[in-house]
Amino acid sequence: MKKLGFAGFSAIFCLASALPVMAQAQPSAVEACNTKVRASMAAPEDMKQFNDFVNDPTCKDSMYRENVYSTTFQKLVAGSKWKEVYDLANRYEKEVPNKTDQIKKYIAANGLTAAAQLGELDKILEMGDKVLAIDPMDLNAIVIVSNTLPEKYPSLTDQAAKDKNLTRAQELAKQILAMKKPDALPDQTWQQSVIGPAHAVLGFVALQRTQYPEASGEYEQAVKINPKDQMSWFRGGLAKIYIATAAQKPLKDLYDAANAITVAGPERTAAEEKRDAAVKEYTDKKNAAMDWLATAAAMGGPVGDAAKTQLTLLWKPAHDDTTAGMDEFIAMHKIQ
Repeated sequence: MKKLGFAGFSAIFCLASALPVMAQAQPSAVEACNTKVRASMAAPEDMKQFNDFVNDPTCKDSMYRENVYSTTFQKLVAGSKWKEVYDLANRYEKEVPNKTDQIKKYIAANGLTAAAQLGELDKILEMGDKVLAIDPMDLNAIVIVSNTLPEKYPSLTDQAAKDKNLTRAQELAKQILAMKKPDALPDQTWQQSVIGPAHAVLGFVALQRTQYPEASGEYEQAVKINPKDQMSWFRGGLAKIYIATAAQKPLKDLYDAANAITVAGPERTAAEEKRDAAVKEYTDKKNAAMDWLATAAAMGGPVGDAAKTQLTLLWKPAHDDTTAGMDEFIAMHKIQ
């Protein structure tokens, strides 16, 4: 799964890490605990030192517990140790009480980044929901969660869960489209990393709900913003196949109606014109589907292979049940 989100939205929150030297007169248990604090603070990336402190029952109420967690967490984030960041984000939430919303968001936001880097869908959605529970307008979380929901959808088997997934994805995508661009964000980044993907999410939702014209329209918006969005070309092509199939259905009846009128005249002419208009409409819509699938196929990879498979089904009936010329057709649709 591709990595989601983009840089620039995680707040930088630095917690104090200074630790005063403890007085010699303190009880031995407290001094032993403080020794572990110093060891962990001196090497915050050393998880053994960290666990020696936080897992010691006698250190449970240490006034430096949050400092140790925060220092270790920041070190792991800085080192891009994403599995450890995600695991510690969950532990921090459970084991350090009375945190401010600012600290909670910092921890959850970095946990979300870690989950996205790991590519684990359930973890992404879990952490994303935690961020949005604190700040429902957090743009990075909205973008990541809205783009993850379509990736999660195919694994769902319960219809109620599928409906909930699509509804949530639609709500978040519409929320994005209603938002104002942050002043600090370049317009190109805003369009290609935020607005374009939101249209693609709405296209996916409509496609799953068999709302094919709506799906096609959203994917057209997505590839207009980002012409190299291969998945939108592919899924938009699928939507256009269904649109063409619907346009094909009345053709037999229209041919039969025109053929039933054996006497030349205005009535037969009108029937033939109606038939021919319907044939043209179907042909145009089928050609549009082929163009979109060829564009996706030209980009290669697994999605390109899937697009080529669908294109073949449209190509062969019109080419003596062969794929002659199809590779050249695909090559013509390559985006430079």
